[in-house]
Amino acid sequence: MPEQRVAEHLRRLPLFSRLPDSELAELAERVRTKSFKRGEMIFRKDDPGTHLYMVLDGGVKIALPGEFGQEALVAIMRPGEFFGELALFDRSPRSASATALEDTRAALLAGDDFLAYLESHPASFRVVLETLARTIRRLSDRVEDLIFLDVPSRVAKYLLDLVRSSGDGTNELTLTQDELAAFIGASRVSVNRVLGDLERREIISIRRRRIAIKDADRLAKEVRF
Repeated sequence: MPEQRVAEHLRRLPLFSRLPDSELAELAERVRTKSFKRGEMIFRKDDPGTHLYMVLDGGVKIALPGEFGQEALVAIMRPGEFFGELALFDRSPRSASATALEDTRAALLAGDDFLAYLESHPASFRVVLETLARTIRRLSDRVEDLIFLDVPSRVAKYLLDLVRSSGDGTNELTLTQDELAAFIGASRVSVNRVLGDLERREIISIRRRRIAIKDADRLAKEVRF
């Protein structure tokens, strides 16, 4: 991708949105873009942390793999979001795996270049800290949900959270039932049962790898604290 187009994409990311054009162009020279097919592994847990990843198009799931092939879904990253920064800060291996949810394009910035950028632009630390704070809050909310909400409530709440955080105004989610089950900490069978009930009542509609919210207000009423 030409550097000018890379710079245009970087301008849309909160981390770099306030950079002067000259500095943005210089940064674009250090960034490379890479495309991933749906289901392609971007990195695995315990891999060396070498780059910061920024989603340009598509979506990426961050997950903790289990011993027997199962996984716990931690987050879904959409265009404008970045991931992989933790391993760069403490020089430790990756703490989770990252996989393309759909055909995805990402910008990669080497760890040393990313840290040098932060050192020369202290204001950008605020964006990074805000992102880390959101991650901690999100994980805290998940623990609370697992303790206090039943499976139907967790399904409804997560679907609503995903729609609200997508930022593109769409009510359709690219998500499999296995991925949904992994995120809310429930079996696929129980999630399938809940989704089937919601679809019969025309609150959602389900297609292959896609779940559309037809009535967000009614779905919100399914969350029972």
